[in-house]
Amino acid sequence: MKALYRVLALVVLSLMIAAGPVLATDGQPPGQVVFGSDFTLRSGESLAGDLVVFGGNVTIEQNSRVEGNVIAWGGDVEIAGEVEEDVVAFGGNVYLAETARVNGDLMVFGGESQLEEGAVVRGQQVLNTTGWAWSQWHIWPWRGFPVGRPGEFLTALFWQGLRVTLETLLMAALAGILVVLWPQGAARVGRSAVKVPLASFGMGLLTLLAATVIGIVLILTLCLSPIGVAVLLALVVAVFFGRLSLGILLGERVVAALTARTVAPFWVAALGGGLITLLLRLLDLVPCLGWALGLLVTCVGLGAVVLTRFGTADVA
Repeated sequence: MKALYRVLALVVLSLMIAAGPVLATDGQPPGQVVFGSDFTLRSGESLAGDLVVFGGNVTIEQNSRVEGNVIAWGGDVEIAGEVEEDVVAFGGNVYLAETARVNGDLMVFGGESQLEEGAVVRGQQVLNTTGWAWSQWHIWPWRGFPVGRPGEFLTALFWQGLRVTLETLLMAALAGILVVLWPQGAARVGRSAVKVPLASFGMGLLTLLAATVIGIVLILTLCLSPIGVAVLLALVVAVFFGRLSLGILLGERVVAALTARTVAPFWVAALGGGLITLLLRLLDLVPCLGWALGLLVTCVGLGAVVLTRFGTADVA
C-alpha cells in the first residue's frame, strides 16, 4: 500500500513538472521534462531536480548524478551513475549497471528490470515484469492475462471471485449501516443525483481532480502532509458516501419493482449497496468502456454529496 501511494505521488509529480516552472517552490527548479526524444546525462554532469521523459529512453552515464527522481513513460532506462531519489518506469525496461546507485525506490511497471552485480538500490524494489501480477485483478485475455497457463487462470479466477464477493458483502453491510444511522442524508444524496445528474457529474469530476491534486501536492510539501492526508481521506469518504447512497436508491427501486411487501430499510439498503458494487465490478471487465462508466457513477455520486453538503441540505 505504501508503494501504491508512492506511485500515485510520482505520477502527479511528473504531471506537475510537465506543467512548467509555475509549480516551482523556494526558487528551486521543478525538474526537467523531455517529450518524444531520448535523454542522456553525460559522465561528470549533474541534473538538479527531477527528470521526467515521455516517449524516450533515459541514459544516466557513469559518474553522473540526478538530484531527484527519474520517471520514464514508454521508454527504457539505463543507469550507470547515481540517482538521489526514485527510479520509476511505466511501459519500459530498466537496466542498472554495476556502478549504478539508486538511493530511493526502484519501480518498474509493464517492463523488465536487470540489475548487474554491484548495483545498489537502497529503497524498495517494486517490479512487475510479467502479466501474472496484473492477472490477480484482471483475469480476462484482453486485460493482459496469460491464457496459455490454465492453472494460473483458475487460481486468478478464484481470487478474483473471492475479492468481488467480499467487496460486495462489505459494501452491502456499509449501505445497511448508513441507512440506519443517517437515512435522511443518504436519501438527499440519492435524490440529488437523480434530480440534477449533469450538475452532479460536473461537480463530482471537478472535486475528484482538484482534491486529488491538492492532497498529493500537500503531501509532497512534507510539512503540510497531515492536511494532504486529511484531504484525500475526506475524498475517499465522500466517494463511498455517494456510491452507497446511489446503491440505497437502487435497492429501493428494485424492491419496489419486485414486491409490494414492506422490507426492512437495512435489507433494502444492503441489497442496493451489493448490487451497485457488483455492477461496477462487472462494468470494469468491459474493455475501454467499463472504466468510463464506473467513473461516471463515481462522479455523479460524489457530486451529489458535494451539492448536498454531505447530505445536510437539499438541492434547490
